[in-house]
Amino acid sequence: MADWNPALYTRFEDERTRPAAELLARVPLYAPRLAVDLGCGPGNSTALIAARFPDAEVIGLDTSPAMLESARVRLPDLTFAQADAATWVPERAPDLIYANAVLQWLPDHGTLLPRLLGLLAPGGVLAVQMPDNLAEPTHCLMREVAAAGP
Repeated sequence: MADWNPALYTRFEDERTRPAAELLARVPLYAPRLAVDLGCGPGNSTALIAARFPDAEVIGLDTSPAMLESARVRLPDLTFAQADAATWVPERAPDLIYANAVLQWLPDHGTLLPRLLGLLAPGGVLAVQMPDNLAEPTHCLMREVAAAGP
């Protein structure tokens, strides 16, 4: 895939944002100074973080230029940058690294997750949600349809 499509992605924004909100509700922080939305997409999860922590600096990171542009339009007062979650290193240690539905796209979680934990400020939180739905009927049917061809 050349790039993600923000318009298509946001057609199902309510469904995509529900798990993001549930993950954020479990974050045991009260006043983080710096929160990073790793894999921010079009900014739907970034908006949740900014609303919950209005005094925090909130940064959204993604590999997709199209998603970042959509996020910048949506949240012009926040910072968005292109970065790969597998190799990203912050300029300063964040209090929150929030990764909703992004890390499943990356390999070697045994190395990746400890690396991300090591980037946090003391007392910081790594909040991760990774869907594991490849065996669900919807995904099985999609693979069957794709394999059948035109």
